[in-house]
This record gives sequence, C-alpha cells and structure tokens, in this order.
Amino acid sequence: VGTQAVLNVLMGERYKMVTKEMKDLVAGKYGKTPGPINEEVAKKVLGANAERITCRPADLIKPELEETKKKCAYYEQQEEDILTYAMFPKQAEDFFKRRMEKQCNLDLSLLDEENQVYPV
Repeated sequence: VGTQAVLNVLMGERYKMVTKEMKDLVAGKYGKTPGPINEEVAKKVLGANAERITCRPADLIKPELEETKKKCAYYEQQEEDILTYAMFPKQAEDFFKRRMEKQCNLDLSLLDEENQVYPV
C-alpha cells in the first residue's frame, strides 16, 4: 500500500500505475480486507471485467500434503520434516541428507542413488 501511495504521487494520478501486490490485494488473493474496497478503485486497479475472489483464497489451491509426504517419506523422522520439505524442498533434502550422514556415520557422496546402494 505504501509503494502504491508513492507511485500515485510520482505519476500525478491515482492508480495510473499499479503494483502486482496491489492488484492481488484488491482481487482478494490475500484474503478479505478489514474494510470494503471502493468499487471505482477496484475497477481502476483491476479493469472493468476482472473477477475478484470472494471465498477463502487457500480453498483455490489443490491439496499437496499427500504428495509431499510421499516425496519426503525416505527422510521423514518427525512431522516437521514434511512441512520443512513443503516450504523448502531443495534445502530440506540437503539438510535431511546431512542429518542422515551424521546419524549413521555415512558419506553419502559414495551412495549410488540410482540403485540405492552404499559400498561396504
């Protein structure tokens, strides 16, 4: 909102240039605003025929929990591991590998990942 206020002043006209975040706010992608949005402002920001989200925005996202559980099942030691993987998949996998190396006294650089074989 602050950036939009600065743009309004710089452009000399309100909502002549609109940030993506402002469009998302007016469209309802961040949830319901504390107060109603003026319809004239909404039309200027989004355009005359733009659709606005009237439900809970998270309801529009497909469920991913079961798929995420399957992807990180090999490394999962606690519930938080699934959430960590969901938010940061690459970093979480690297962390899980280092954790496994430390717990099992392994050098995973020697692991044949394709065949899941570790030299004895």
